[in-house]
Amino acid sequence: MLVLRSGAGEVVVSTTVKKSRFVATAAAVESPSDVQALIARVPSAGANHVCWAYVIGAGPHQTSRSADDGEPAGTAGPPILAALRRRGVVNAAIVVVRHFGGVKLGAGGLIRAYGGSATAVLDAAPLHEVVPSSVIRLRVRVDDAGRVATDLHSMATVRSTEYGADAVDFVVEVSADAREQLCDHVMSVTSGSATILD
Repeated sequence: MLVLRSGAGEVVVSTTVKKSRFVATAAAVESPSDVQALIARVPSAGANHVCWAYVIGAGPHQTSRSADDGEPAGTAGPPILAALRRRGVVNAAIVVVRHFGGVKLGAGGLIRAYGGSATAVLDAAPLHEVVPSSVIRLRVRVDDAGRVATDLHSMATVRSTEYGADAVDFVVEVSADAREQLCDHVMSVTSGSATILD
């Protein structure tokens, strides 16, 4: 998944389609209130429509929304949202302001114009990839701790190690797609005596 680079601020790209000017603004957001604040900040004096879309979060907790702001249903917000999804961009919003130029674009033309504006601003935005991670708490017998510690350091980032009289607890961070493999490996090395505490 991609996110806007931290500290990038807002990215603005302007395009013209048949005399209508489309000004797209992309910004990092963490909540719907951030989106509303962005919409309020975007210069829209003299604009006919202020359309937007956002994607926040990942996996089952992801939320997304879009708005056409008076354009025919499905011709503005959904194409903006589709551009975000097509690129896999999360925790971002795009606001596209349209200044009507006197030529009607039709439904297909609007979809292409709003989607194209969103794509253009994403092309200009400094994006970087984020690999989802998972934090795991493991408990192993003291007898297994040395071998497990060596393996954990090669497979994950060890955040902490706590030694008890009979057991050692590890807190590790691993990429989400490697979580199951790491847990299976620890269970194998400890002959099933390890405990996954999370």
